[in-house]
Amino acid sequence: MSTGKSKNNKKKDIKIIIVISIVFIIAFFSLRMILVDTNPFYVVASGSMVPVLNINDLIIVWGKDNNTSFNNAKVHDIIVFKATDPTEDNKTIVHRVVKVFQKGDRLAGNSAFNNLCEPMIMPSTDNIGKIIMTKGDANDCSIPLVDFPITQKNYIGKVIFTIPQVGIIPQILKPPVNYILMAVIAGLLIASFVKGNKKQEEKLKDE
Repeated sequence: MSTGKSKNNKKKDIKIIIVISIVFIIAFFSLRMILVDTNPFYVVASGSMVPVLNINDLIIVWGKDNNTSFNNAKVHDIIVFKATDPTEDNKTIVHRVVKVFQKGDRLAGNSAFNNLCEPMIMPSTDNIGKIIMTKGDANDCSIPLVDFPITQKNYIGKVIFTIPQVGIIPQILKPPVNYILMAVIAGLLIASFVKGNKKQEEKLKDE
């Protein structure tokens, strides 16, 4: 085979490597930009929602459209939110909605508060607007300052899909392991293309 063809094949290899690298980089940073203020993947870390959700289940959560927004959250939805209790360190919780209070609703004397684990001072819906109360399916009662009050401020989204028992994978693939894995995959793809081109070049030589 002529030197010219050999140079052309090398140029082709370089172009393929560049294209793969660019596609990989664009895909990675596009995903980062899309999810910049929203992480849709959460791993269940407690048994408070057993048997519906179990520890290490992976849940997909969304709150960016009409069906999953705070304003449309309703009783029986399973939602993810931040606890308001400072002692909970802003912990992320996944529980079921058991009661929804709209702006102007009277909270004092409401029978829904019989389900609270202990009494608490009721907030005003006039100042806050819509308020949600939740409860873990496996819990006996709703925990004050965790399950109630949940407002727009600490709402994250609604659980839209569950993948049982695969949540251990993202736990393992935390940085820097995930970046190393991505680099290895990119390297293998590049090596595969280069190897395939070399085999084609050797075949042409034999011919």
